[in-house]
Amino acid sequence: MNVFERLEAACAGVVERTFAVAFPSSLEPVRVARKLVAAFESGSAHPRGGRRFLVGVSRSDFARLAPNREYLERQWSVMLARLAERSQRPQRPPEVRLIERGGLPRGAVEIAVEQLSAPANLRLRVRKGLPQDAVLALRGTLLVGRGRDCDLSLPDPRVSRAHLAIDAAGGDVRFRDLGAANGVSVNRETRAEGRLDCGDVVRLGDTELIVEAAPE
Repeated sequence: MNVFERLEAACAGVVERTFAVAFPSSLEPVRVARKLVAAFESGSAHPRGGRRFLVGVSRSDFARLAPNREYLERQWSVMLARLAERSQRPQRPPEVRLIERGGLPRGAVEIAVEQLSAPANLRLRVRKGLPQDAVLALRGTLLVGRGRDCDLSLPDPRVSRAHLAIDAAGGDVRFRDLGAANGVSVNRETRAEGRLDCGDVVRLGDTELIVEAAPE
């Protein structure tokens, strides 16, 4: 079983246990998951934008699923976000929306894909390491390192006291390695400076940071 099949099965298992009654036999969560994976794999996303996947279902199916809509959208979005991470193609995490589509028969599913514009505001989040899930809004001139006076302080012994400088002006975010002993890698490539886009993964020492859209 490949990674996509495992993710589909995991998603389907969670949803089926919770919504076995809500779904008619002709509209099983695993079918929706497979269609979402196929749509994800068939296209590409600009690193600063992203994609929204619209799951179209009939009026009767939508009415049945509407009470659990937020949960379903969240589970499907998480599944695609995991695929995005494993693809190693920097991109904004995909979004999934369940919508009513007139004219569809009961049990049918149609997936439409919308391209999202680049997010107006970005943030840096600790994806691996400490402090877990700490975030730093990317505005102005910022310092990342082990020092307590840094805008984002990382208690990682392989991170220098002043490791990385970030200059963020509007949608333009650039970084500079401040001569750190262990350097900086962006998307597994060692770089001394450059631009950061939504979806980029920055590694400092044993810590991983991800650039993502900030909540509006």
